[in-house]
Amino acid sequence: MKTDDLIEALALGVEPVRPARLDPLTLAAAVAASVLTVVLVLRLRPDLVEALGDPMVWVKGVYTAGLAGAGLWLATRLGTPGREGKAPALLLTAIAGLMLGLGLFELILTPADERGAVLLGETWRVCGRNILIASVLTGPLVFVSARRLAPTRPVLSGLALGAAASAIGATAYGVLHCPEATLSFLAVWYTSAIALGGLVGGVAGRLALRW
Repeated sequence: MKTDDLIEALALGVEPVRPARLDPLTLAAAVAASVLTVVLVLRLRPDLVEALGDPMVWVKGVYTAGLAGAGLWLATRLGTPGREGKAPALLLTAIAGLMLGLGLFELILTPADERGAVLLGETWRVCGRNILIASVLTGPLVFVSARRLAPTRPVLSGLALGAAASAIGATAYGVLHCPEATLSFLAVWYTSAIALGGLVGGVAGRLALRW
């Protein structure tokens, strides 16, 4: 067989390969794990029904869900060889930067003698811990959802997955349990906890995402 004939024969029936994606069922299980952890371990806030009418509850949910979505998008891009993660990284930075800016603006408008209460609230000591608790089962599931990907930068991919997992946990915690209702609290303590989750994910990614 001639070389040209061999190449033509090998090319027959070749179809484009679909880009790998995060597994949606495993991601749904990750979300459910966060909700169940909050319900069973941290407990629902006693005034939950009334609190759901407070717009700030939904601001918390939209902010953390936005970070989770951007983190998962970034992980998908980083897990697809040949694709860049600039767009999702910029989105992730922009969401966090916007909230930090809003929190700073809120503090500027707050009387000096009230700024401590606005920034610290009543739960600043336990906020980060509780978000990590809400994410403890979510993190492994988020990593499992990425098993079809092929990350060439496992540390960065792990960081994105870890941040996304913490943001999912923060969403469940913020809507179902946390009583805080200021932008500055959200900007500092929620963002810090999600960043810490990202660092943990980066360490895990170095070991778990190698291939």
